[in-house]
Amino acid sequence: MKVNRRSRSTILLFLLPALIIYITLAVVPIFESIGFGFSDWNGISGSPMTFVGFKNFVKLFKYPLFRKALANGFWFTVLNLVLQIPLGYMMGYLLAKRRRGSSIVKMICFAPVILPMTASALVFQMIFSANDTGVLNTLLMSLGLIDGPKGWLIQQSTALLFVIIANVWCGFGYHMTISYAAISEIPVEILEAAELDGAKGMRKIKDVVLPSIMESIKISTVMIITGSIKTFDIIFIMTEGGPNGMTQVPGVMMYNEAFKYNHYGLGSAISVVIFVLCIVFSVLSLRLMSGRDEA
Repeated sequence: MKVNRRSRSTILLFLLPALIIYITLAVVPIFESIGFGFSDWNGISGSPMTFVGFKNFVKLFKYPLFRKALANGFWFTVLNLVLQIPLGYMMGYLLAKRRRGSSIVKMICFAPVILPMTASALVFQMIFSANDTGVLNTLLMSLGLIDGPKGWLIQQSTALLFVIIANVWCGFGYHMTISYAAISEIPVEILEAAELDGAKGMRKIKDVVLPSIMESIKISTVMIITGSIKTFDIIFIMTEGGPNGMTQVPGVMMYNEAFKYNHYGLGSAISVVIFVLCIVFSVLSLRLMSGRDEA
């Protein structure tokens, strides 16, 4: 169907308000943050702003806490990928078989996605509470598995892991929904033909289902990578980056530097690093998966 010039003008006219809002609230702040990253400023309007070049970025990568935040962000991303995609896509595959009670299971699994992250983080903070009123401690002590309450969120060996567990619970339902939609679109004839050819169980999943939903897996991968690299709210609420920086990630450090310590230039430099990392790792992951598809 051909679109004449008048139709194109009408389409552009209706798109213009959304485009203006997007540029104002998304594109312009990105360029402003880049500019602030090369400046020394306390974030207070009217205060002098001094151009310092790459000084903030050099300072960041010499800062041990920032290197620790990058390492934590890396493990946070990797473990979210390793846990959310298999769990979400396995649930999506099982639900696509439309067994009895699947609608209830879908509702239960997707419910955490629509809950505010702040509310979910507060709930998990109470569940993993260090005192004997914490739900997890109470359960484990009643089963005789531990002698006393454990500080799951204040011990260096467990803090990051338990934050990741909370984040997986909050997010895997979204990827379950993506996989459910993708698997439901696979023609029944293809699945039946695969079974007639002897492809059953894991072989059917590997040779038929996974190649058919690879585009959905790419979408989930990019979303988890970008979401994990720029994560802030769940860690800030549950641990504030503690103990001793063991759960510190770039997003929390950016907030602290910019709004807690009034190092707005340094905080903006961190936001630029987060932005670059999101782009780089998203492109790399897509290229790796595309190369695997071609092979």
